[in-house]
Amino acid sequence: MKNLLKSAALIAGLTLPVVASAAPYCAALANLDDLPTKYQKRGPFYSDADAGWIVSADQLKAAFNVSQEAVLLWQMIAAEFEKRGTTLVVLAAPPRPLFVPEETSDSLDLKRAFDRSGMARDFSAYIAALNAAGILAPDLSVLTGGEAAGDYYFKRDTHWTPVGAALSAAHLRQTIDGTLVGHTLQVVPFSESYQEKGSLSHVAEQACGTRPAPETVAAPVFAKAGSADSLLSDPVTAPRIALVGTSFSNRYQRDAYQVADALAHALDAEVENHAITGGGLVGSMSGFIQSNALETEQYEMVVWETPYTAPLTQVDGLRQILGELHAQSATDVDPLQTGQVSDDWLSIRHGFSPADHTGLQIIVPGQSTGTLIVELIDEDGEKTRIKLTKSDRADPALRTDNWDLAFGGLAPKRIERIKLRLLGEAAKDAQVRLFN
Repeated sequence: MKNLLKSAALIAGLTLPVVASAAPYCAALANLDDLPTKYQKRGPFYSDADAGWIVSADQLKAAFNVSQEAVLLWQMIAAEFEKRGTTLVVLAAPPRPLFVPEETSDSLDLKRAFDRSGMARDFSAYIAALNAAGILAPDLSVLTGGEAAGDYYFKRDTHWTPVGAALSAAHLRQTIDGTLVGHTLQVVPFSESYQEKGSLSHVAEQACGTRPAPETVAAPVFAKAGSADSLLSDPVTAPRIALVGTSFSNRYQRDAYQVADALAHALDAEVENHAITGGGLVGSMSGFIQSNALETEQYEMVVWETPYTAPLTQVDGLRQILGELHAQSATDVDPLQTGQVSDDWLSIRHGFSPADHTGLQIIVPGQSTGTLIVELIDEDGEKTRIKLTKSDRADPALRTDNWDLAFGGLAPKRIERIKLRLLGEAAKDAQVRLFN
């Protein structure tokens, strides 16, 4: 790891300098009323044209508080993977603001905008909770103190760089040392370059009228499996790993930052990339489960890459993923009602105990994307609201019109009524049923 850090630091000089200009890029970036409407909920934007950095306000809002419900759902999800002979690990991208250099943070006035040490502490506590729950996850925020920290994230894009991806994979290797044999960490040559136009540069162009220059950063050259200098002495018997993630691993509909290659190099494994762009917390994992690959492909490990903007603290998404895993192996179905679900609430009166069933499934023929709100109302009138989401970014072949949620971790009170609302949609026939 030390050698890899040195290698990354040495290639930092390959980054092209940003043309100096007055900071910020323009006053409109820092003024919500002057921003284009579609960017206002992400703003204001803190920028320094001299340093080249742009940071959006939504990146300064940490959501890493871990509930007991989330921990229980983590454990149940991990157990479902174990039942299928697969180990689930999490590769959680750390908050981007932590990697802004101190001097740049001062010029951006970030110290007044957010609690840097508090965010670092909360993220580390979140990662520690994942590990305590039995899901291995490296704390990538420790890389903020490394020699290549300045190369981990793009200055004008929200994603990690190829260097950041390589460092993350190497740190994952360190964290799971001994679970896979035959590994020798070698220095990766960063002899190629990668040019990123930058999503935050696009925001600046829309707000200021001029687009900042693209960033050119170093990119690694990984040995190909089976080549003479490959780490894989026998690719036929190499461990098989599935990468499930977001645009961090599937930028521009491809693995632009070479995350799968970095994992293959670090873990001496064959890595198959199932990531999708724009799917949020649920999208790619749901598609992966629906592909049936978890049941048929005999992966030794699934690496769940999650961004700092969608941590695994979101209980609704966890409950949906667990529900889909349970539904895959359900053996008993108890139909409740067939009715029309729409943007108006559908109310179903049916008494049952969540302890007697694994989950709830709503089948809406032809409706494989969107948002379905479920309310469970117990005997005391207390409501549990769960938001199920299905991304239109997923491969149509991997979409399903089954909407599943798991009951695991719910209070044992008897449920007396179920309410359903399909946001923004006209009335559609639906089948509602319990499953075990």
